[in-house]
Amino acid sequence: MFLPLLMPDTPSPGLGSQLFRRTLLRVLAVQVATLLLLSLLQAHYTR
Repeated sequence: MFLPLLMPDTPSPGLGSQLFRRTLLRVLAVQVATLLLLSLLQAHYTR
């Protein structure tokens, strides 16, 4: 359940930093999706 992020592919100096940035963006995207899902569930079930 990974959202496709629109980001420019900028060449990074090292492969490690590029992998770290991609992993960080993936984790942030999952956190945002989870937060949205939890807020939707809370708004749905607390009526």
